[in-house]
Amino acid sequence: MKRFSFFALFIMASIVMVLAGDSAGDSIVNPTVPYSYEQMLADLGQLKQRYPVILSGGSIGTSVEGREIPSVRLGNGRHKILICGSMHARECITTNYLMYFIEQYAKAFVNHDSIGDYDVNLLLGNVSLYIAPMVNPDGVNIVQRGFEASTRCDSLLRMKLTNYEEPAHRSWKANARGVDINRNFDHGWEDRPTDSLPASSGFKGFAPLSEPESRALAGFAKRIKPEAVLAFHTQGEEFYFSTPDSCATAIAARLVEATGFEPQPIDPPYGSFQDFVNLHLGVFYACVELCDYIGPRPYPESDFFKIWQPARHVIPIVATGIMESQR
Repeated sequence: MKRFSFFALFIMASIVMVLAGDSAGDSIVNPTVPYSYEQMLADLGQLKQRYPVILSGGSIGTSVEGREIPSVRLGNGRHKILICGSMHARECITTNYLMYFIEQYAKAFVNHDSIGDYDVNLLLGNVSLYIAPMVNPDGVNIVQRGFEASTRCDSLLRMKLTNYEEPAHRSWKANARGVDINRNFDHGWEDRPTDSLPASSGFKGFAPLSEPESRALAGFAKRIKPEAVLAFHTQGEEFYFSTPDSCATAIAARLVEATGFEPQPIDPPYGSFQDFVNLHLGVFYACVELCDYIGPRPYPESDFFKIWQPARHVIPIVATGIMESQR
């Protein structure tokens, strides 16, 4: 009987390890190549199938061109953190960053591994990370495939190009209606001057929350009521923090020390997602600018690990800070 029990446990453990993709080189996510919307969906499907015990999720809404905007829940804890990437189309390497993070932490959870100084089972047992890796899928599609890949190609070609390099589609920052999603939220929207017509970047929209992408993110944030929010962008290796209470100040200090990134002063409200979080949620927020400033173009995916290395612990630092503040 003992021999049978041991054998049964061995077989069960072996099955779990296979399902968890524990063998060397068995990764789903490749962060060093361009991450298309379709590849992201395929990889998210495989990740959820491989790690169902810790990974779930669905859609938070749809884009202008009808693409579902996916999110995943990584973790089973009562503390909630909302994380998003690729709000700006040309900053699509933030999707690579978040997809790579999801796989690394899901795999570490099922294998009972630590990453750096972080016990992943403890972390994800206490915190649920709600991650939207690509908030602006139409814009990313334009950047990666050109204007002709959009169903709104004729209208895009008539729009004003601002802050761009040739080929122009590679510098696209807005959504498929020429609206900068990160200027389309409902706090300070009316106070910030903007281009008067849709453009490749800089246009705040004809009304706050006019865009399906900003409405989807705003609605999702209000539904889950996170205790902290992280928005990943590129250009500058900087942080923009808000909510300077004692907990937030401590988390911010740890982030600056771990990454070497510079904290920047908060701008007056201008319709950003940060402004939305401040008004409606009042929780810790950090805008993380992952990359060196290279101008209005996508950061090269081949250099992914140059941005991963200094910023690899940003999310667990915030998660740990939230856990500690609620003891």
